[in-house]
Amino acid sequence: MVQLASRKDPSVSQPSLPRNAQELIALRHEFSQRLAEAKKVPLPSHFTWYPYDSMASIDHVGPFLQRHFDDFQRALRAGPVIDFGCGDGDMPLFFASLGCQVAAADHPRNNHNWMAGLRALRERLNLPLDIFELDADTATRLPETSAGADYGLAISFGVLYHLKNPYLALETLAKQSRYCLLSTRVADVTKSGLAIKDQPLAYLLDHRETNNDPTNQWIFSPAGLERIAKRSGWRIIDKLTVGCKDASNPTDLDKDARAFLFMRSERLSAPATVRLLNGWTEITELEWAWTLKHFSFEVTLNEAQRPPKFALEFVIPEVVAAQSPTVKLSCRVNGQPAGSQSYTGTDEKMFETDLPSSVDTAKPMLFEFTVDHSFISPDTRELGVIMQFKGKIGGISEKISFWLY
Repeated sequence: MVQLASRKDPSVSQPSLPRNAQELIALRHEFSQRLAEAKKVPLPSHFTWYPYDSMASIDHVGPFLQRHFDDFQRALRAGPVIDFGCGDGDMPLFFASLGCQVAAADHPRNNHNWMAGLRALRERLNLPLDIFELDADTATRLPETSAGADYGLAISFGVLYHLKNPYLALETLAKQSRYCLLSTRVADVTKSGLAIKDQPLAYLLDHRETNNDPTNQWIFSPAGLERIAKRSGWRIIDKLTVGCKDASNPTDLDKDARAFLFMRSERLSAPATVRLLNGWTEITELEWAWTLKHFSFEVTLNEAQRPPKFALEFVIPEVVAAQSPTVKLSCRVNGQPAGSQSYTGTDEKMFETDLPSSVDTAKPMLFEFTVDHSFISPDTRELGVIMQFKGKIGGISEKISFWLY
């Protein structure tokens, strides 16, 4: 992974972030005109500009950004933006023009012009932008900016189907990005017409089978794309598909369909320190521990932006489910009710709800949980549920499955 120096002009004013999706789309069209002017001068040597309109993706995601604009603004305020597979840099330069700190990452060998277009546009538009050379098929860490190694928003449009290792790429993004906007080609049927739309599958392309491009690798079914996103650590907030509406397939140009996802990471919380308090048993060698029926922990938020939601993942073991068909979890934060949720079955469960509006997030927050079930432990303890984590009971910054969004 190679970092190239950024060019930052302190005299350039920093405009405000857009207030809604309509304003975002209007600003994108204004910026597209600036891009067109900047691209009138050809690139040096034998290089040519990337031939597709990258900025059109903003128009495509407009509908769900309208529905979830608070989440989108939160993503932009939570940290820098990274474009993972940035092409000529149209998209990252647009976000730089909005005042965001932005990183543009791509692999020269797979880039249309070996990243010459990206460097030229940064110079011609005089916008601050960090450029990184990164192989998305092998990278296990995202590049670090002056703000650190974590990002508020990752953008990855039209990249996933070019990757040999899409699982690794999605997991790498989830570990260091709070939110993600992603698009990739999908298919409802295979080349031979076999229906795969509702099955979690992917079609492995042959060499130059699609668009005469040897870098094309995988075309997921819509269900397959959602499955790999979830298995890689993402919670899908919203989705849409553009392009072919009837029997899209992996190879034909007139059967090209693109899925867009807006996602929130389940691997990266808002930065916080967690201190376990009462109601915990000793951790096992398998890195899990029982809670008691009343357990608590203290959370200190390490950023100014107020998270609207929180989530806690836990496990209902088989011995509990066998005696208690329903398990109820209730929560109070700083003494304020934060709701109750009921669960059935075994394995991983999620308690996810709004953070009470009266809670002052500038101070340490006390989270108190109560477990209600009819399981009777063989010993004298009132056992609750199982929590997966790494660390020592009673320490600082415990690695429990807890997120502030």
